[in-house]
Order: sequence, then C-alpha cells, then structure tokens
Amino acid sequence: MARGPGNLPVDLSSFVGRAEELAEGLRHLTEARIMTVTGPAGVGKTRTALRLAARLRRRFAGGTWRAELSGTADPVTALAEALELPRSLSAREIGAALRERRPLVVLDTCEHIPGEVAALAEDLLAEAPRTAIVVTGRRPLGLPGERVLQLAPLPLTSAVRLFEDRAMAVDPRFALTPATSPVVAEICGRLDGLPLAIELAATLVRSMLARDLLEELKHRFTLLTGVSRTVLPRHRDLRAAVMWSYDLCDSEQRALWALLAALAGSFDLADARTACQGHLPRERVAPVLAKLVEGSIVLREPGERYRMLETYRRVGLEPSGGPWRPAVQRPLRGGGRLPSPRQPGGTARPAGTLSARELQVAKLITEGLSNPEIAVRLDIAKRTVDAHVRNILAKGGLASRTQVAAWVAESDYQSST
Repeated sequence: MARGPGNLPVDLSSFVGRAEELAEGLRHLTEARIMTVTGPAGVGKTRTALRLAARLRRRFAGGTWRAELSGTADPVTALAEALELPRSLSAREIGAALRERRPLVVLDTCEHIPGEVAALAEDLLAEAPRTAIVVTGRRPLGLPGERVLQLAPLPLTSAVRLFEDRAMAVDPRFALTPATSPVVAEICGRLDGLPLAIELAATLVRSMLARDLLEELKHRFTLLTGVSRTVLPRHRDLRAAVMWSYDLCDSEQRALWALLAALAGSFDLADARTACQGHLPRERVAPVLAKLVEGSIVLREPGERYRMLETYRRVGLEPSGGPWRPAVQRPLRGGGRLPSPRQPGGTARPAGTLSARELQVAKLITEGLSNPEIAVRLDIAKRTVDAHVRNILAKGGLASRTQVAAWVAESDYQSST
C-alpha cells in the first residue's frame, strides 16, 4: 500500500490480534470524527491507533499524521510540528490550514494534558470539517460526539501468539512445544495479557528457559526492563508504564488504589467500601472508584463487579502506597493463627489454625493468584491447591477469596500492634 502524505512511523514488527477492535474502530471513524482509544498501561493503545490510521490512508487524502504528546505540555505546537506547519500557529490557525484538506490526525498519549488536548480537538473539529481525529489516552476526553474504543488485555490465544512471535524474533530456535506451551500460557496469564509486558518477557528467552522466566515473574518489575532505543522510556520498563498512571492520580485515587490492591480477585462496591473503612469517607468511595475505572486502573467486570490487574495490584502494594498501604503487604506473623472474622451481625466466627502450606496458599490468594497459578508457584498439583483453599474457607467460615485476603490482612494487622 502506498504510504501517501503523512508521518506515521514504519511498523517494524508484526501486529498480533485485535481484529475485532480494529473493525470496531473503523466503524467508529465512519460514523464520527473523533475517537479515543483507551485502556490500561501497556495494552497497546498507540499500536492500535497507528494500525487504524495506516488502514485509513486511502480514505484521507490529506494524509495520516501523528503528534506524539507524552513529552510536552503544549499539544498545539507539537501538532504544528508534526503537520510541518509553522510552530507559532494557534489551534484555530492549524484548523484553518487543514480546512480544504481531508487529514486523519492521531493525538497520541494525552492523559497528562486532557484539558489542553480537548480544547485543541474542539478547535480542529470546528475549523476543519473534513478532519478526523484519533486520540490515545487512559481516559476519554469527554467531548460531544466522541466515540470510545476500549482496549482490554489480549485474550490468551492472541497473547501466546504475541509471545511466540516476539520470542522467535530474538531466538529463531524458540518454538512452542507440548512442554513449553502451558508454561508460555501461564506467563501470559500472569502478565495480565498486557502486550507490553508480554513483549518484554519474550525478549528474555534468548537468555532464560521459559520455566525459569515463569518463576522469576514474582520479580516482574526488575525483570521486565527492555533495551530498545526506538520506544519511549515508559515503554522500556513495565513499572514505569504503570507509574505513569500512578503519577497522574490525585491523593484520593492513590489511596483507593492502594486499599483495593489488598482485594484478591474481583470485588464489588461493598467490598471496596469495606476495604476503605477508616481511610476514606464512605460517600467518597463510589466517585473515586469511578475515576479509577475511567482511568483504566480498575476494570469493569460482568455483574457489577470490578477487578484490578495483577500488575497494577503490585504497584498498589508497594511502599509508594503511603499511609493507605494495606496491612496485607506485611508478612504474616503469629504462627498461622488467624483472627476470628466477624459475621454480619458482629459476632465472631471461631478461627482455625492453618497449616504451614495452607498459610502459604492464603498469602498467595492475597496476591491475586488463581489456583492454577498457586500450583505453579508452589510446584504442587492443582487438586492439592483446591483442597487447601476449601480448608482455608472452612476454617475461617469464609465465603470468597476476597474474604480470605481481608482475613489475612486482619491477622497481620493484629499481630503487629
């Protein structure tokens, strides 16, 4: 396909998956003039937006243009430079220069200056009626007529394909075999299906066996650091990508992030309010949670439930969580004797004493690991983990993994006071 006018970067690696999302994005841009691609850090917003723009080259005779905004507080000047226009032009003057053209403009990475980008987009849409805009960011701009393309983590099949492709690029000897396929699938699951994390992990196969890589994922933030000089600094480091979101949060959002990190698995609003008791006013939990969902830090689940990706949970459990850091981070003390959880009426259930192995399993549940993941971590059979989880629930009189996490957190808190 002829490139035509524009400045889109040449894509040097294959694009894996996202067929449904690309089709949805194409529909949005047929029906609307502005669309925002949103999703968590490392989910592939920029790659998807650029892929869409490349597919639309023939439709936009005025060219397909990208302005990369992550390193600027002045999107107007950045766009003028990208369009090869004088840097001194105002947003309306840029729109006037585009009035007789039919360009597609990608405003890439806008979450740190949403107000400025929204104002720029409004001026472009008003002054240049044939211009279409694709925005990438972790939240929508909230403009009239804006369509939103929400990117979720990759499904397992696409995630494994991505790992295989990137691993073979650095080590042509790599291949998925009956022995390695389950390990790679486990790696991709543990990395939340995030393309950035999967790509960083795949580059390590030239120096590590897949099973060793899986084991070392407990140190994901020190392990997954890239070396490419062709990507932005925050995309060379998994932790840096997530901290970009953390740094954009206000104090209430950071507090709730840290508190929700103690909840294993999915949770509902009532669980969130329970986790925040004594830290955030009850009436503030719902609006602050909505902000975390809007910012792609917490994901919506079916059935009015929410979840936090494990990578985000790990950041929430770090000391940077400040005074709201949940007690579940601290090692359990007290020889495995857990406190008596409170029933809804306030009476205490009798507490059981966990075995050493059950205590290990309970602690891994607080990290958000599933039973298969716990089996891999402890190198035991999944049916054994299933039995341990049943015992933990029975001894505590608990009904869910979320309650297990809260129970462990309460034990830690009580034993350290």
